[in-house]
Amino acid sequence: MGSRATYLVDGRRYQSSHGAVGLDLDLLAGPGVFVPFAAAHTEVAGPWYDDEMCEAGVLVDGEAGILLLFAWEGVFASTRTRAAAFALLRLAWPGWRVRWLYDGQRGLRAYVGAEPCGYRSRVVVSPALDPGDPELAEPDPSVAVVTVGGHCHVLAMIGDHPVDEGPALLERLAGEPAHAGYTGACEGGLHVDPRLRRVGWWHTTRQPGLAEVGERWPGWTVEFWEDRWEERARRAPALGLREPDRAAALGEVRDEALGRWAGARGDARAAVRAAAPQALTGRGLAPPVSAHRAAKAREVINRAHASAL
Repeated sequence: MGSRATYLVDGRRYQSSHGAVGLDLDLLAGPGVFVPFAAAHTEVAGPWYDDEMCEAGVLVDGEAGILLLFAWEGVFASTRTRAAAFALLRLAWPGWRVRWLYDGQRGLRAYVGAEPCGYRSRVVVSPALDPGDPELAEPDPSVAVVTVGGHCHVLAMIGDHPVDEGPALLERLAGEPAHAGYTGACEGGLHVDPRLRRVGWWHTTRQPGLAEVGERWPGWTVEFWEDRWEERARRAPALGLREPDRAAALGEVRDEALGRWAGARGDARAAVRAAAPQALTGRGLAPPVSAHRAAKAREVINRAHASAL
């Protein structure tokens, strides 16, 4: 399976079919390291990845000093580490305006004036989890938290965001197990007030069909809270999420980033070509990283962490 990523660097577009894993940690190396690393990927001028299939992406506009990003997983996708990751990112990119693209690659296309791909109408349902499901014991479970009035449900995020189901979600959850509460990390959620016919939803990853969500709840007031999970905690205080431990989260993100940039990385494409000169390497293999560049990345990461503390 692929892990597709799109890189837009000063007007040029690059792609990697496996670049989404680690893109978040790559960015924490700062512009001096990340920009040449991104530009060493395969440059493309043809079709874009499908917006639904592109799991991570970044736009670097050096002239305007703008950094746009999104990812499906990693340190930015968890409520446990997201704030810490953004704190380190802004310190690693001083003077840049950093913004998360909640609509994923659609936001990249919009920035450069490219047409979005058509968003599909079929919704893939995310199943509800029992209170004792082993997934909930993980530090960063891939789940969404849904509160309907005073009831709490936790859904596995293996399908679409539950807000995409519209009012049919309420009927489906009526027969699913309820949780006494949920205070762990998550990637999104929503709060539904059936009496007032109001829906508030949020997420920390990307939602290509974000613009169409309101159409799925006809007659309801729908509010998008971006990544502000605190809004849900305010509306349903008895089921609120815990505030993350900032110092611990900063240390964890730093350690993951240092591990990503621990040393030189070989040129996987060159190795394939040497072994099989006629082979087509495609866009999935990452470019090499020199020991010098990795050391520069670690300097930036450690300096950002020291400043954040």
